[in-house]
Amino acid sequence: MASSPQPALPPFPSGASPGGGPRSESPFMTLITAGLFLYVGFVLGLTSNYGHALYDGSVAALVWIARIVGIGLLVVAGLAWIGVRWADPLSFGLSVIAAVGCLAIGAIWIAFGDTQGWLVLLFGALNAGAAWSGARALRRGPVA
Repeated sequence: MASSPQPALPPFPSGASPGGGPRSESPFMTLITAGLFLYVGFVLGLTSNYGHALYDGSVAALVWIARIVGIGLLVVAGLAWIGVRWADPLSFGLSVIAAVGCLAIGAIWIAFGDTQGWLVLLFGALNAGAAWSGARALRRGPVA
């Protein structure tokens, strides 16, 4: 009785990109995150007429951070999909920008009595977690 053949090995180790670098998240999840940022940056139409330069500036900053990070994450998803090694460092940098920006902006909004600042803080905390995971993946280096 002949034994069944062994299943074929995957084309690259689990958790690695085809280019050999670490993969901290799937391109699909990166696209979802990019969509959320692009929605905030281009669709919500956030503006402020509060009359205080710090608060009004923080609203404009959130819009521009969301646009830059959203477009950047579209690039990251494409690079990760084709297996470019520096997709993860770029994703890490965008996560840091998003985390720091959202945490600072959320704190400003809360200081001015805007309870939506709590949502922006949550967004910042989620991106801080993504940055932490990305940093760990980058420290591990390429998977052999």
